[in-house]
Amino acid sequence: KRTRVLLSCAPCRTSKLKCDRQQPCGQCVKKVRADGCTYAPRPEKSKPARSMAARLKRLEGMVRGMMNVDGVPIPEKPWPPTGTGPDGQSPSRPRDSTCPNQAQAQIVLGRSTTYVGATHFMAMLDDIEDLKSYFDEEEEESLGGKRYQDVPEPSSSDTLLISSGLPTSRQELLDVLPPRQVVDRLVQRYFSAHSPSMSVTHRPQFAKQYAEFWANPDGASLDWLAFLYLILALGVFFSTFMAPHELEADGDLPAMGRFKRYRAAAGWALVTGKYTSPATTTLAPFLLYVEAEFLTNRASQMNCYLLTAVCIRMMLRMGLHRDPSKLAHIPPFDGEMRRRLWHLATQFELMVSFHLGLPSMIPSIESDTALPRNLVDEDISVDCTELPPSRPDSEYTLQSYPRSKSALCQVFGLIARQVNALTPPPYVEIMKYDSLLEVKWSQVPIFMKLRPLEDSIADSLAVVNQRFGLASLYQKSRVVLHRRYIIEAVPRPEHAYSRRVCLEAAMALLDHQNAIHVAALPGGILRMNGWFVMSLAIHDFLLAAMVIYLVLQNETYDMVAGEWTEKTAPLPGRDHLYNLLAQSHRIWIAVFQDAPVFKKAADILKTMLRKL
Repeated sequence: KRTRVLLSCAPCRTSKLKCDRQQPCGQCVKKVRADGCTYAPRPEKSKPARSMAARLKRLEGMVRGMMNVDGVPIPEKPWPPTGTGPDGQSPSRPRDSTCPNQAQAQIVLGRSTTYVGATHFMAMLDDIEDLKSYFDEEEEESLGGKRYQDVPEPSSSDTLLISSGLPTSRQELLDVLPPRQVVDRLVQRYFSAHSPSMSVTHRPQFAKQYAEFWANPDGASLDWLAFLYLILALGVFFSTFMAPHELEADGDLPAMGRFKRYRAAAGWALVTGKYTSPATTTLAPFLLYVEAEFLTNRASQMNCYLLTAVCIRMMLRMGLHRDPSKLAHIPPFDGEMRRRLWHLATQFELMVSFHLGLPSMIPSIESDTALPRNLVDEDISVDCTELPPSRPDSEYTLQSYPRSKSALCQVFGLIARQVNALTPPPYVEIMKYDSLLEVKWSQVPIFMKLRPLEDSIADSLAVVNQRFGLASLYQKSRVVLHRRYIIEAVPRPEHAYSRRVCLEAAMALLDHQNAIHVAALPGGILRMNGWFVMSLAIHDFLLAAMVIYLVLQNETYDMVAGEWTEKTAPLPGRDHLYNLLAQSHRIWIAVFQDAPVFKKAADILKTMLRKL
């Protein structure tokens, strides 16, 4: 009540009248004293300045308190046992010797409190204690006078599907549509990009519906209009890499302004069409909305994390987690499209969860939905009475990539769940997942395996991109599965295989980063597919860099590397590993000139190199 009085206008406060805090307020209008209706400024609340370093020090105390075993504090032992960090101090905080492989996690304190699990690269800060000085040093470059962690992230829709500038009626929705020739071109750009969402788009059916739409725009459903507008939004996004001159000729509105306009129109159509009571036709546009969010909002994936959760629950409600063969009254065509939708949604959910270092819901869902068949779109139609047999895996179709990726993702999901488990698994379970991963990788068709770019000149850009995607997923799975053994306080000989595999996979990831970067430079074969480079997860390459950094911290690496070798080829020397980090640093510097979101990666690599 006292606060309400203080916030009243001056005349109402003097007369002790109830003020509605309008300008002018109702009381002043009644008493014809509008000119005197003034308000005192709100008092400014002083916020205590707390640096990131102070927060981390507080966090360290909290973590140490929580990591006691039976009330006995964890001793401060250096790792490796025979060496110290670059500053003469222990380079890492070792695990409890009675439980050396316990799961890692971090609480990251910033503008909000964030938990990251053991799959996230930030969890490794627990092992790289000297990297915390990255937050202490004042020499960091600034953006607009601020340190990068204080720069607000690009805004995204806080209410997920509802954003500003929405249509208010179906007619306004249709009025957003550009001329037919522009729509035709953007649709073509979408299909030529071969993004993951294209696997849930049956092209012959879309072409038929597209022609019907232009014949009778008022007859199109809201779900289909949402689908069309998301294709246009993604077409604009892909055109910024493929043909920016085309967008410039369309008008004065910037490319991302058009992207947001089309996506907002799609969001309005989904909300008005009641996506919370979904039909099968709702799911494809919703997945395209998720993909659009993932590709364009690299600074924060939280919205994407929430969207994928909503999408999975919509699918659970509709029974997509069960194979259509187990359900009654589902036509063959609809059943096959349900398989495609379910597997793409689970891929999105797993990848976004990993990027954020948060648990995925997929491994806990009992699902028997089979992989979609290896078919071309022309093999099936809406009125088919039965599905044709799957084509051989040795034959490339648009389903080859999503099928292979889903098979690898199934293992990756199990690995991520095991790594995030509160109770560390026995080593025999680690090796079981390792064997399962190798089996799935061996089943990937040979034409989908990565090969030197000079040997890929005759291949389509889509296939080249897909090879990098599958190879990165495989190597990332190996790093995550075996990473805990890189940081053992006392390295055990029986874990030498895991240490070698983890290091080899990390080196492979940084090699992939360099190959992709070179191919995406002006004149490179992937230049027009720059959107694919932007879509790659920053965390994958940072995770690899941190593994190599940990290995280089071991001053006896050149001697112990022989113990990791067994009967295989020798591991590279320290100079080669250092050069990989330096190369990655140069790439992040080059990339963040066009995308400031990557500055964090460049700064972390800079700190690593300085410490080494």
